[in-house]
Amino acid sequence: MTTNQLPLSQDTVEDLFTLVYVYIDDYLKAAARSGLFTLPNEPHQKGTYAELMTIGLVGDLLGAASQQKWVAQVRFTYRALFPCLPDRTRYLRIQLNLEGIYADLALRLPHPDDDTVYVIDSKPLPICAGARYRRPRAMSEAASGRGGHAGYSEKGRFYGFKLHGVIDDHGMIVRFAITPANVSDPPMARALLNEGEAIIVIGDRGYQGCGEYAQPKGNALQPRPWWGAMRWVRKTIETVFSRLDRSFHLMLPQLNSFRSIRAHVCRKIAAHNLALFFGGL
Repeated sequence: MTTNQLPLSQDTVEDLFTLVYVYIDDYLKAAARSGLFTLPNEPHQKGTYAELMTIGLVGDLLGAASQQKWVAQVRFTYRALFPCLPDRTRYLRIQLNLEGIYADLALRLPHPDDDTVYVIDSKPLPICAGARYRRPRAMSEAASGRGGHAGYSEKGRFYGFKLHGVIDDHGMIVRFAITPANVSDPPMARALLNEGEAIIVIGDRGYQGCGEYAQPKGNALQPRPWWGAMRWVRKTIETVFSRLDRSFHLMLPQLNSFRSIRAHVCRKIAAHNLALFFGGL
């Protein structure tokens, strides 16, 4: 990868590893001191948790599509930085176990202020689409639903999950949830947004009646105020979702459990927010 393609304005991949490692190591130490969580202290462990999180996040920042291939490349190319790493299967198991820590890291990075305007929307996370979505599936947590974007099938139907997200005016994902595809947007909006919060939240027509500023439907008797600028602000979350797909490969690979899907999405969101935090997007 050439220098001008590196995120976060780092000169080399080694510098990017160092930048991310220092932040992650400080975060883990501060969280452990505060009692937020306690990481296992196993004797003869290969690779610290800060190192393994750094490898995963840098892989996402560099657009690595496969964690297996990425950790093999790190083991071969950056042996000087990571001289002692666990085998591939243990590395992947540890990444699964770090799901909650990645989520906490992602949500602690934003620094919203009182004047922030938030945008809410949902994004399909299909496991399969088209006629295949009718077939029985072993992943019982998933469900069939209708995508917000046509193209998953002839009728917009898909089988899988939804990512519900709230972003601030910097593009940071400040709240999110992963639900089966048949969960509608209004109930999740009420769950993600505390009642009585003095904040401005903009959504699309699907969020009518949830207390947010939503583009009014044509038959609304008492539509809330809606200005043209709100439409463009609302589209920022579509840009964030598109960036997660293009740059961070959010669209689900061949994952065989809801747990692995949650860990995958939490790490991608943490990488996205980390890039914004360091001014790299």
